[in-house]
Amino acid sequence: MASPVVSITEQAWMPSSGNMDNIPILYEDEDEDDMGESNPHVVTDEILHVCIQAHLAPRLDFQVFANMNLYYRDGPPHPRTGSLPYVSPDIMVVVPYQHLGDEVSSYTIETDGPAPLSVTEILSARSAQQRDLKEKLVVHAKLNVGEYILVDPTGKFLPERLLLKRLQQNGKYKDERDADGGVTSSLGFRLIFAEDGFLQVVDAATGKPYIRPAEAEKRIRHLEAQSAQKIRQLENDLERLRTLLKKKAKTKKKKKRE
Repeated sequence: MASPVVSITEQAWMPSSGNMDNIPILYEDEDEDDMGESNPHVVTDEILHVCIQAHLAPRLDFQVFANMNLYYRDGPPHPRTGSLPYVSPDIMVVVPYQHLGDEVSSYTIETDGPAPLSVTEILSARSAQQRDLKEKLVVHAKLNVGEYILVDPTGKFLPERLLLKRLQQNGKYKDERDADGGVTSSLGFRLIFAEDGFLQVVDAATGKPYIRPAEAEKRIRHLEAQSAQKIRQLENDLERLRTLLKKKAKTKKKKKRE
């Protein structure tokens, strides 16, 4: 049974606080190697981005970003690229001071808006051992990110595959997991692994799952096939009607001659 949905607290909306001098300095992409992401990581990322966007669509003040640079302090700049410290969450939910549009390429805390309400990281060989489970956990806690969700589609780095860390008043994260192994976000959605082995985003209030990208494609193809079949049926019906009308016309002419 899912745990109750927790309302968003004032703490989750506040900008970063505390001594930022002690926050880990990360230049995430610059310091990583060229290892690409696995297919389970990419598929899971797509599911999260599309489905969480769908869940929050009625809230126009919310924006959901995937793999976008999150700049969190003024310096020091990276010695080679000059970039300011940043992380690139797989998924982050923010409420900017004003809507940033569709062309935005980065998010800077206290310039574009407060720290993210929620950050989700998908564990992989590229990041799990050090970044996602250690350094970035400290960064997000100091930035006052209300919840930090870890997803491991393979179970190699997190045997339970799902874990939600909720920020407490003492500035530390408390681990949460629902009785069925899923996790429930304060934003009103749940994450579970479905019977097909892939991640599923569910509306916590209704229990209704959001359509995943691959499912949407299958439904479109199915509808297209159904439409094509209906069109062929209509064409056949039309041809039979034309044939029937021609026969009636011939019969009418024959009777007139008689």
